[in-house]
Amino acid sequence: MNIPFTNHLPSEGADRRPPRSVLVIEAPEAMPLIEALEPRPQVMAVRFAHLSRMLLEKLDPDCIALPLLRPGFDALHVIERLMELGYRGHICAVSPPLPDQTMVEAELRAAAPGITVRLIITG
Repeated sequence: MNIPFTNHLPSEGADRRPPRSVLVIEAPEAMPLIEALEPRPQVMAVRFAHLSRMLLEKLDPDCIALPLLRPGFDALHVIERLMELGYRGHICAVSPPLPDQTMVEAELRAAAPGITVRLIITG
């Protein structure tokens, strides 16, 4: 069961508008969730190795979607890099079902103080 992407995006008050732009970092599994948003946000995709301060400043994404695990890196590596680069937007980590998703989401949030981090379970 796919959980709607907007249910995991932060909102101001009761306003739950989808993001205007989403940067997807090696997380193609996030695309069906993003494509279901209305209005559909602008989507940019980038490899983790190409993530830079200049890219973030140029794209200025409202939200970053990233995988929980990939060969060679995981969500904590990406979050650490985003913090180093000064990113302060929203982060959605995408994952297949987990035995203890609450614990994993808490660990991701602890790695990004001051940033809204959500774990989206797909599949």
